[in-house]
Amino acid sequence: MSRKRSDIDRAAVFEAILGDLGPAEEQESEGLGTTVPLRAISFNQRQPRKHVGEERLADLAASIEEKGVLEPVIVRRVGGGFEIVAGERRTRAAALAGLSEIPAIIVDIDDREALEIAIIENLQREDLNAVEETEAVLGLLEMSLDTGRAEVVELLHVLYSEERGRGSNRRLSEAQRKLVREQFQRLGRFSVSSFVSNRLPILDFPENLLEAVRSGQLAFTKAQALARLDDADARQRLLSVAIAENLSLSQIRRRITELRRKSSEGAAKGHGQLERTQALASSTKKLLTQRKLAGLEGEQLNRLAVLLAELRTVLEDSSQSSS
Repeated sequence: MSRKRSDIDRAAVFEAILGDLGPAEEQESEGLGTTVPLRAISFNQRQPRKHVGEERLADLAASIEEKGVLEPVIVRRVGGGFEIVAGERRTRAAALAGLSEIPAIIVDIDDREALEIAIIENLQREDLNAVEETEAVLGLLEMSLDTGRAEVVELLHVLYSEERGRGSNRRLSEAQRKLVREQFQRLGRFSVSSFVSNRLPILDFPENLLEAVRSGQLAFTKAQALARLDDADARQRLLSVAIAENLSLSQIRRRITELRRKSSEGAAKGHGQLERTQALASSTKKLLTQRKLAGLEGEQLNRLAVLLAELRTVLEDSSQSSS
């Protein structure tokens, strides 16, 4: 098998989906290894990468200005133009660098195949953030298994349990087991167990943490630490500080420990106050006997009446606010 473009370093990945792109002498006639006008290219809205860092895009554009586009993008024909299958950042950077066209491989594939290639191509790159990476893997499995997100997550949990010798009421077919394991083997990034343990918990992150990771403002490990903080308001405040001051993971953990300590002390203090108040109320009740009250003078009785009225008002207000 020969390929005209030796710089397609992920050819094996694409071949696994598309099959052999054909002998070198046939590729030019099929539109492989050609150039495509940038004005004719559109972007796939379902592309796994949701965030394109402006700084990195500028760096890539500078590299393209100096060396050109070293690796062709993959496109497919859509309407009267082309849609990016793989290489969106290169395309955007090429436009930023002032190019009018870009080296491209044109493939004839449907929507499903295009999305599958986009997912796998992105997963081969090290700079895909953890949230995008997790969503991309799940998206790939959804397409491979032809099912929805909830079903995929359930299947992964069943496989995870089986690998640990634990039973499950859910039965998987051998075809499902084989397909899932083949996809993870193809990606070479995770095992089923590591993905379930280290990536699926992302789905339960609060949205503000997910967005911070997606946008590149917060590292995944820092988001993991913040997600363990139950107080939503305290978590948001610490998130803002962590981004503004670029706190390290250890600094974030120390602040979380301090917040929990203060919260625990506050709860203990509140519990102690409650006990003291209950004891005072009990002892006061014992004093409110007819004999004790009869010994009070007129001014003392008036003052006691005012205090008891205030106490009743506080207790009634508290009862109404909690109902």
